[in-house]
Amino acid sequence: MNLPPQSPSRLLRLTAFAARWLLGLLLAASLLLTASWGLLHGWIVPRIEEFRPAIETQASRLLGVPVRIGAISAQTLGLVPSFELKDVVLLDARGDVALRLPRVLAALSPRSAAQLGFEQLYIDSPELDVRRDRGGAVFVAGLQLGGEDAGADDTRLRRWFFSQTEFVIRNGRIRWTDDLRDAEPLVLDHLNLLVRNSVRRHAMRLDAALPPAWGSQLSISGLFRQPLLSVNTGDWRDWDGQIFASFSRVDLSRLRRYADLGLDIREGNGALRAWADLRRGQLTGATADLALSEVSLSLDPKREALTLHGITGRLNGSRRPDGFSFATRSLQFVMPDGRPWPGGNVAVSWTDDSSGRPPKGELRGDQLDLAALAQMASLLPLDAAAHAAISALAPQGLVEEVEGHWSGAGPWPAKFDARGKLSGLQVAAQRLSAADPKGGVRPGRPGVSGASLSFDLTQAGGKASITLASGTLVFPGVFNDPVIALDRLSAELLWQVQGEKLAVQLNRLKFANSAAEGEAQISWRTSDPVRSSGGARFPGVLDLQGSLSRADAAQIHRYLPLVLPVSARDYVGESVQQGRASSVKFRVKGDIYDMPFRDPRQGDFMVAAQLENVNFDFAPRARKPDGAGEWPALTQLSGELVFERVGMQVRNASGRVEGLPGAQIVRADAQVPDLSNTVVQVNADARGPLSEVLGLVAASPLREWTARALDRASGTGSADYRLRLNLPIRDLAASRVQGAVILAGNDVQIGPESPLFSRARGQ
Repeated sequence: MNLPPQSPSRLLRLTAFAARWLLGLLLAASLLLTASWGLLHGWIVPRIEEFRPAIETQASRLLGVPVRIGAISAQTLGLVPSFELKDVVLLDARGDVALRLPRVLAALSPRSAAQLGFEQLYIDSPELDVRRDRGGAVFVAGLQLGGEDAGADDTRLRRWFFSQTEFVIRNGRIRWTDDLRDAEPLVLDHLNLLVRNSVRRHAMRLDAALPPAWGSQLSISGLFRQPLLSVNTGDWRDWDGQIFASFSRVDLSRLRRYADLGLDIREGNGALRAWADLRRGQLTGATADLALSEVSLSLDPKREALTLHGITGRLNGSRRPDGFSFATRSLQFVMPDGRPWPGGNVAVSWTDDSSGRPPKGELRGDQLDLAALAQMASLLPLDAAAHAAISALAPQGLVEEVEGHWSGAGPWPAKFDARGKLSGLQVAAQRLSAADPKGGVRPGRPGVSGASLSFDLTQAGGKASITLASGTLVFPGVFNDPVIALDRLSAELLWQVQGEKLAVQLNRLKFANSAAEGEAQISWRTSDPVRSSGGARFPGVLDLQGSLSRADAAQIHRYLPLVLPVSARDYVGESVQQGRASSVKFRVKGDIYDMPFRDPRQGDFMVAAQLENVNFDFAPRARKPDGAGEWPALTQLSGELVFERVGMQVRNASGRVEGLPGAQIVRADAQVPDLSNTVVQVNADARGPLSEVLGLVAASPLREWTARALDRASGTGSADYRLRLNLPIRDLAASRVQGAVILAGNDVQIGPESPLFSRARGQ
């Protein structure tokens, strides 16, 4: 069965009709373009010199300034014709020559011809003067570009320039004069410039030789994008992009006169590479690679510059509408004192938006040298108190890693948190200049050296783990010798902050040095000004308890607090000589202002130690009156030494007497009831040869007190002795003595002429 033919649909007929018309239009356009291009090559190019007046008129209209062309020639190389213009002159508003170009090459293409422009403009060996006046306007060869006074001509010139496909300058010379900065003119020789423009992209590169005093070679390149809907091709203030600059060798002290580097760089030589990011024509970020030597810089013109030797690394910074960020990478340099910065990294960011939320910041870093940071802080325009505090702390050490966040305005953030690790930490101690109202010395700020710690803290408190090896702790205003050398120390530190109240707790404290080894628990808090005798929050309330497994008895005086009178501390140092102390227990509890707590209601102060092989010179020889005999020291002493509140005691001691090898101390007790008024009370029971005891009488103050009655006495056998002494150390001549000898069958003769008492018994 044959089906009747079907007619095409309406849509198909319309499509076919449109295709025929489109094909016809393309063919017509091709014929027109071919005819135009043929006309250009066949008629215009050979007669180009005849069109010179028309070209001058058109160029003047496009550039907005009068243009004169000395000569023009053309040649055809393939499909693209090129033109050579000689002695091109641009005139200023007064008709004077503003710019003379010896030789200009221009190439046309169908696209550029349609836009009344060129495919390429090549300028050979131009000399150009560029000047910025004190109002900020830039003049190129006397023609103003930008500024408040620039008009339509400036806009038309920039639009035309950035619509050209390629613009080239070879072997040019530019003289830059900056009246705004009042700097001497800068001349760039052997300048090569390449600018390529497309619909939305602009690429540029400039290479030039710097003056010999400046350095060697300069290279600047840029890549920019203009907005899709931009109506002004030449308005670079709408562009986004990046600029790159490279100096193979440059003197930064000269560069700072022409560009704002953000720092007052007074000296500096070396290589520099820098990238700058722009958005809408505004600088939003920058990165710089440095390889410099002998850099002298400052952020505060009122302060002395800091000199860094051999600085290398990368600096990076960015600026946002709501804040900024700054970072370093592999930054290395040598400080003025020869200390090298270890190449640490640091990143800081700050955000302050307009939504009503508080500003906030963030800090990250690693391998940061504290001493170098402190020296660099001298560059910052801080107030005098901040500079004085940094100088007084004199921090040293290495921040292995740190991370911190903070928020809030004002000199101190309302909220913050930080965590990190430090090694080799050293912080200088500081003695308080103000005297204690009681006439003593107020405790100052402690110091430390050789410490390592890891910490985690907030505005409400924190915790830290501390270790110390071959370091020192310094307690000014606490001990006579404030520096305590330590072989090792470890502790866990906790603290809390509630307004003006501060509480600190030191747990699992273990320490050792050549003089002692032990452990302790310490808690401290600020005082209640209403209840404290000092009427202030400091020096605070202390609760200290601990023990020593060993101690050098001769070093005990070094750790007596300065609240004890100097005479008492000196007496302990002179009287307690060689020996060991073990099982030492100590406790201090109460307001430090009231130490050593003469009133038991104020607090506790007690140190108790078991003594072994100690020499106790209870009446130090340095304090005896001239011509008086000396009391023998107690040697090889074992017993208990106790410091309690304002007193000192030696309990249940046994040992020997210096110079009496046969005498044995069976029991001895010595005490100083009040170290502020050093009166030594000694009770001793001894046993030994009678002849040695008689020798003691002849050599001690007893000789004069007994009117030398026993100078020629002699005796045999052993006896028991009891001695009771009361010795005012400040006035030994006022001493009181009670003594007894218990004879047990001894032979005694008072003198050669007196009778001999044999087998005498009695007291």
